[in-house]
Amino acid sequence: MAEETWWLELESGEIAAASRPGQFLMIGFGLQNVAAPFLPRPFSVGWRSPDGRIGLLVREFGDGTRRLASLRSGDRVLLLGPLGNSFDLDAEHPVLCLAGGVGLAPFIFLAEAARRGGHEVRLVYGERTKSRVFSTKLIESLTGGPVEVWTDDGSMGGRGNVVDGMGDPGFATILACGPTVMLTAVARMAAERGLRAQVSVEEHMACGVGTCQGCVVPGVDGAWLKACTEGPVFDTADLWWPS
Repeated sequence: MAEETWWLELESGEIAAASRPGQFLMIGFGLQNVAAPFLPRPFSVGWRSPDGRIGLLVREFGDGTRRLASLRSGDRVLLLGPLGNSFDLDAEHPVLCLAGGVGLAPFIFLAEAARRGGHEVRLVYGERTKSRVFSTKLIESLTGGPVEVWTDDGSMGGRGNVVDGMGDPGFATILACGPTVMLTAVARMAAERGLRAQVSVEEHMACGVGTCQGCVVPGVDGAWLKACTEGPVFDTADLWWPS
């Protein structure tokens, strides 16, 4: 769908029916055809269909994602999920989704569900450059609405990042997913304006169920919070952000 970026659809009726926007899956290959990755990997549920398919956005970063990108029709993987919590939408407010890079994934699912539920949705999506931009045609087909693209170098859409492209959020429910530096900027903006914002954090995980404790993020009170079981969606006011 873009440079080193793939759209993967898996069949799992039970998981598709139970998934909510913001939740994730752990994907692994088990002990058959043993090769990297040896541990499962987390992926946001990017979409689901009435007939039990799940859509995932996969960007090649290493051996694990490269193996996922090489899957073909009929291949099998092990799935655990849906895991984690989901975004909380205010019925009275429009929805503003800020997606950085592969942080687009949960908002394909959420934008479609929110629009179906009667919400006004604005989706702002940022990448470094045009070659990395996921298919806008597919995004709009799956979400039922437009997407605003911003690139760091201005090669497609607006020039800048998604925070630049956000403008005045008004009274919208602010949702964000992307790199930590982007989420930090969203948290600062929300605090300065007295707005509520929710972010889906991107952390490495090995189990997805709270056992390995490898995905912790710092809470505002000094506690460490597990992204897999207490997240991955957090209110920005509940997390500590670097200054």
